[in-house]
Amino acid sequence: MTTIECYKCKTTFKYISLLKRHLNISSRCKTTEAEITKISKDINTVILNNKHDKLLNKTNSCNYCKYIFTKKSSLINHQSKSKCGIIQNIKLIAEKEGIGKLTLEQLKLIEPYKYNEIMKTQTNPIKQQTTEVTNNINHTNSHNTTNNNTTINTIINHTDNSNNTIIHHINPFGLEDVRTIPISEMKTILNSGPEAGLHIIKAIYTKIENKNFYKPNLARSEVAFLNEDLKLTIYKSREFADAFFDRCIALLHHMLYLCKHEFTSMSIKCIYDNIEYIETTMRTEIYDKKLQSIIESEFRNNNLDTKDRIKNFIKKVKEETDSKDISLVQIKNTLTLTNDKNNEYNTSISNIELNNLFGDPKVILALKKDEILLNLRISRFEESIFYNFWIERLNNIKKYVMNNKTSKIGDIINLTKEETKIMTMLEIIKMRVENVKGGEYLDLNINDEFRLEDIITTDQYRNDELEDL
Repeated sequence: MTTIECYKCKTTFKYISLLKRHLNISSRCKTTEAEITKISKDINTVILNNKHDKLLNKTNSCNYCKYIFTKKSSLINHQSKSKCGIIQNIKLIAEKEGIGKLTLEQLKLIEPYKYNEIMKTQTNPIKQQTTEVTNNINHTNSHNTTNNNTTINTIINHTDNSNNTIIHHINPFGLEDVRTIPISEMKTILNSGPEAGLHIIKAIYTKIENKNFYKPNLARSEVAFLNEDLKLTIYKSREFADAFFDRCIALLHHMLYLCKHEFTSMSIKCIYDNIEYIETTMRTEIYDKKLQSIIESEFRNNNLDTKDRIKNFIKKVKEETDSKDISLVQIKNTLTLTNDKNNEYNTSISNIELNNLFGDPKVILALKKDEILLNLRISRFEESIFYNFWIERLNNIKKYVMNNKTSKIGDIINLTKEETKIMTMLEIIKMRVENVKGGEYLDLNINDEFRLEDIITTDQYRNDELEDL
């Protein structure tokens, strides 16, 4: 531990704050605020240099990117999941099977690391670049079932004059890209029922590029996270947990959009209903039982590493225009996915199209209004012409939407809303039927959507003409 010593009386202190207090209140050592600030900066510089020297003496450094980790477990996780692990595997393949077995993307990955023993066998060596961005996106949809893995490796490689430094791209909070998860894993998560909310947290936020939040002070309730402007935003812990939960729900909807062609229409409806159930019913339960412990565990185990990584990333994008541009492109790609999902969640089948297929209920019911009114007075409501008309229409709409290959997710999930509206309308009419007395008028109109057209028959038209004469 660095000794903090008063430059006047030579008294030693454990913390800088104690020294500053001493310099403020001691009559013998009293110092101006400007001098105290300068002394604090000098001491902080010494402490940071000492920490850096200690880190350099540790063995927890990556052989490829030279990044130093405070924990051995962090180094192992880095080597298994980061680009360095990919580079190592590619190198082994090249040494065993030859450079000719590597793809163009693999060659681009290993080139900045100057594997001379591999490049000697390459007749046309790749041109050396000082700055290279690798953004490999292999995504398959339902039309290609042979490969359903999605891989997005977005890494900024900056080569300076002395060594190679790798700064990982960090997705801002709220802009995590769900396409890093294989389609098969997405399907498993979506089919996991109420547990999907927790599974998506583990699938997304264990990835190093999504570790985008930390606690500036473990003793306080604030949480800092990287925002879309590539700066820091501070939330209170509970506010952050709510935003965190909302983001997980959004990611589930993104997965449903990406897996649309992997499910039947009925399965899509069930999955959507489950996501809605998680969002509206399980928020408090998930937070109290699991989400809170997951967030706190992340702070306990990775807070320092994440904090340093985010600060280095922010510094990098401030200093290098290329790095910032690359990050903005990645953000734009994620926003494009969000826009595509939102478009898929819009309805494409209009009421006009449905009325052309099954008739306009305002006209059909108006033509039979007298018969319907009489039938409602003498029949049980659930057996009436009016009730059966709406139930049959609702079933026809369901069949049409579910069997229509051009239906969007929005059309499928809109069925629940339509059913709710129709059943609510039927309940209101039922109450009116039960409460109508004697010869009182029975109103079948609810609002503009459930209002019968004024149909004038030929006899009524002639009677009106005679009255006018």
